[in-house]
Amino acid sequence: MKGIRVFSAAALALVLVAVLACPAVPAAARAVADRPLLWEQFVQVVAHPDDDLLFMSPDLYGAVQQDRPTVTVYLTAGEGQAGWDDDRDPVAYAHDRAEGLRAAYAFLAGARNVWRTRTITAGGVPVRLEELADRPAIRLAFAGLPDGGDPRADGGRDALTRLWEGRSCVRRFGQAAVPGQRGVPAEGGVSGSERRCVAKGDVVAMLSALYARFRPTVLRTLDPEPPRRRGLCDHPDHVASARFALAAARGLRLRVVSYRGYPMTGWAPNVVGALRELKRRVFGVYLGHDYRVGHSWRYRAWTERMYRVPGP
Repeated sequence: MKGIRVFSAAALALVLVAVLACPAVPAAARAVADRPLLWEQFVQVVAHPDDDLLFMSPDLYGAVQQDRPTVTVYLTAGEGQAGWDDDRDPVAYAHDRAEGLRAAYAFLAGARNVWRTRTITAGGVPVRLEELADRPAIRLAFAGLPDGGDPRADGGRDALTRLWEGRSCVRRFGQAAVPGQRGVPAEGGVSGSERRCVAKGDVVAMLSALYARFRPTVLRTLDPEPPRRRGLCDHPDHVASARFALAAARGLRLRVVSYRGYPMTGWAPNVVGALRELKRRVFGVYLGHDYRVGHSWRYRAWTERMYRVPGP
């Protein structure tokens, strides 16, 4: 299943106005690449905290700026190898990445970085749901599955891929290792639903329940069938997240838009001018909370690019 071409995709070129204090939004934030229609409601499904900022931006800016109902679902906690190949606490790192997302969305919305948080159950899976206090139509949802790079997950690395292929079930991040180990919560404060093993059908049911709850008219995903380009493949978590998102949407009347991930790295920059500066600024807010990203040339490349998957 492929994403169809986005209509109304002309970017508005506006002059970037200096901002003296946060959370004031630069004028360039009003230059959106995908202008939402009045009745549209959005759900983004991604693998990691930052996939939306890197690969779906600036398309997602319009809904945030216009206060359209929008929720971004992060399937994994994004802990990666933190605490495995360094001495950092992986739980703290996952928390920091989520805080970076909250700060970035609040900045983009021109609102205080104050969020209302609660845990809901979607398809039997606990999901942490956060709403921007000043703009409650803007939501983030964290499913907390293990990152594909985490060797501590049940069965080791590539947990999300194994889930999609139906080869195993996994417990949510933080529940697979020995309780009391550094960076792993003790089981005394963890409910049975949080400890249970999550299977492929549970992830599809979770997303289906979120779609039913938020009633999107537009679904944004990563690329479910990425091309190989000079040996540069996409992240397996990106592919699995897109396939889960589309499986849960089967039978629904949605406008689906999918986005290239890593394979676009060497393609021509197509986010330019004020939009490029805005994308850099929004990602820069997030970057202040992610010690593992650094200032790699690839991240700079991704802030200059956004490619939609061509329609059939």
